[in-house]
Amino acid sequence: PMPMSMGHDMESSRGPKLHVKKPLNAFMLYMKDMRPQVIKECTLKESAAINQILGKKWHSLDRAEQARYYEMARKERALHQTLYPGWSARDNYATGKKKKKKKD
Repeated sequence: PMPMSMGHDMESSRGPKLHVKKPLNAFMLYMKDMRPQVIKECTLKESAAINQILGKKWHSLDRAEQARYYEMARKERALHQTLYPGWSARDNYATGKKKKKKKD
């Protein structure tokens, strides 16, 4: 049998649907590219602080540089649509377990 962690989530013929991730948007692709560089440049280890820096860098990019990531995101969406035709982000919401309510 093929291991489940092969990168692509596929539907099993005998089990329930597996989680299919949404395609990455332009900013997420930028974060994926730049995170290692930002981590190298700064001493911060907290993910939230690094995300804040990445957000500021994203907003300071010129339109042409941002457009590069928007084009990459468009290609990601097109590929995702080819791999998972008819998929909707709503499909993911029914697969999770119900959250427990906190007691007073």
